[in-house]
Parts: sequence; C-alpha cells; structure tokens
Amino acid sequence: MDVAALRKQMPTTHDMTYLNTGWAGPSPVSVVETIKERLEYESYNGPTTPEVMDSGKLIDLQTQEAVAGLLNVSADEILLTANTTTGLNNVLNGLPWREGDEIITCSLEHASILLPSYHLRESRGVVTRVLQLAPGEPHDSILSKVEAALTERTRMVFFSHIEYSTGLRMPVEGIRALTKDRGIWMLIDGAQAAGHIPLDLRAIDCDFYSIPGQKWLLGPDETGALYVRQSMIPEIQPVDIGYDTALEYDREGDYVPNRDNIEKLLVSTASAPLHAGFREGIRFVREVGVAAIESRNISLATALKAGLAPLSGVTIQSPLDGPGATGLVAFSIDGADHEEACLELWRSNRIMVRNIAYPDGLRASLDFFNTEDEVAALVDAVKGLVKG
Repeated sequence: MDVAALRKQMPTTHDMTYLNTGWAGPSPVSVVETIKERLEYESYNGPTTPEVMDSGKLIDLQTQEAVAGLLNVSADEILLTANTTTGLNNVLNGLPWREGDEIITCSLEHASILLPSYHLRESRGVVTRVLQLAPGEPHDSILSKVEAALTERTRMVFFSHIEYSTGLRMPVEGIRALTKDRGIWMLIDGAQAAGHIPLDLRAIDCDFYSIPGQKWLLGPDETGALYVRQSMIPEIQPVDIGYDTALEYDREGDYVPNRDNIEKLLVSTASAPLHAGFREGIRFVREVGVAAIESRNISLATALKAGLAPLSGVTIQSPLDGPGATGLVAFSIDGADHEEACLELWRSNRIMVRNIAYPDGLRASLDFFNTEDEVAALVDAVKGLVKG
C-alpha cells in the first residue's frame, strides 16, 4: 500500500491529523469530483429530462450493485438509505412483533440501537434485554452471556459488528450459531465495519445489516444501505408509505401491495449525485483493498496502544489484541473532562478525535491513510494533557 500516494488524493490529510473516520471519513478527491460532475450535469441539462432521469436510475442501480459486491449479497437485497439508522428503523418498525417478544443487545451500543429498541416497548410491547459488557469483553465471555440470556421469548439479537464506543469487534458469527436454529432474527449495525474490515454477509448468515456511506467508505453524508435477506423481505412492512409500496393502484380505493421487492421501503426521490459519490467511495476503498485496510488499521492501532499504555493516568478501553481488536482505540485520562480534552487536542495540535460518553473517554479512528508519525503525535499530545 502506497500510503503517501493515497494521502495525496485526500486533502484532509494535508494540514491536520484526522483520526475520526469512525464519525465521518474524509472523502478522496475522486468522490468530491464525482458528486460535482453529477450536480453540474443535472443543473445544466434539466433535472427531470428523460436523459437525466434515466442516467440517475442507472446510478442508483450501479450503487446498489457496488454495495452488494462489497457485502457479497444480491443487489435485489439492497435498499439505498440516507444513513445506518434509517435502515435499522426500517427493520425494527416493520417486523411482525408480538407483545412480550425480546430483543437482546448490549450496554456498549450506540443510541441508534438502544433507543429504537426501547421505543418498541412503548409501541409494540417488546422487551429489550441489555447485556452488560466490559469495554474489551473477551469473545468467549460475550458468547456465554448471549447464550445465558436466550429464552423462548427471544425474537432478535441486535448488535453492532464493531462497537463504536470501544472498537470491540463482536463475535457475530458465533452469536449467529447460537441463535439460527431457534428462529431468532439477527440485525447488525455495520456502521463501524463497512470499509474497515472485509464483509461476507453470506458467511455471517445474518438477516439484516445496515451500513453508512460517510464513515470508513469515505463517501458523502446522507448515504447508506440496508441489506435484507431475500426470504425476509416479505416480513417487513413499510413504515413510511411511498409510490413503490404498491404494485398498482386505482382512484377508487383499491391497490395491490408490493410485498416481495425491497423497493417497497423507498419513500421519495433520492440524490443521484450523492449516490454517485457513495458508489465512488466504495470503488476507492475496494481498490485500496479492504483486507489490506484492516491489516494497516490494526497495525496503527497497536502502535497507538503501545504508546498510550505506559502513560500514568491513561487507561486503554479497547481490546489490546486478539479477534476483538480493530482500528478504533478508546482511552480515558484520569480526572479529565473528555469533551474539553477533545477540543484541546484540536485547538493546540490540529488532531481530530472524538469524545465518547460511555465509557467516558476519547476515541481515535486509525485508518489506512494515517501514518506512524500521526500516531506518535497523538501520544505526545496526550502526554501534554496528562501533565496539564
């Protein structure tokens, strides 16, 4: 991997240390130019002319196919969405829940998992069981806790593939092995996984998987995708009703519902320029090589953990190594206001990380375009915060 050459294609890397891909990845020039070119084309040629409309539909199809290739699934199992959370809500609010059904998730999850799950209690009588996991909980312990939590009422297991809070990679294949024969649905939030680690949803064998375009895939905001296993598409009822909800309808009150096509979940017009940028982000990342990206991310994360470990007053909250380790490194500083510490790293060092509320701390996202010198700069800057 020629990191120097790749950095030349990513303007964000030129005057700052950007360690926040897990929130929003910096787009390469090719993504920005792709969006601009499509916007200009629509503006100059009329957004609703037949040629523009047809080319926009082709972009949508190509983007679906790009996502399908990334995930190793079929394009007709892919719905383009505005973000990860939209996809998750389509699944959670569209499934045929029964009162007393249970969802199993965990304490390290993002609000986009916890809050929609809690909401089902009010709307459908569904119970959410939150497993308490340590920031770097070992895989065998996670599997034991999941197995112990399963009951006759368990209807879904719902986890992030990689926990945003600590970078813990969850043993999703092992969780699936515990649940599949029981007929339990598996919904996975892939916000921190797509573009970060290689993905094969056929191998994972999950029912649903939702991803964003703007994080590790380096695309624009307002992009993402939802995978729904083909056999599960008829089970999901649209929550928001749009044109594609019906196969046909008349003006006298009759219509034929669209039950088997994932496009029934579409609501209205989407942005072809943004979808084109999403498609280009996927192309860029796959050209670099997702397996190579994962390897480099873990190497950089290992170097950061090695630099932080000796510092008095600093606690690493991510798995140190092993199958749970990823390119996300979370750590805390004794007595620090971590929101203020995050701002100070930016103001004094032009280092961009983020603060996490639970467990309270800072999180660095190490991606392939980052360098060993940037890792060392973060360690030095943290030393300054500890001394301060």
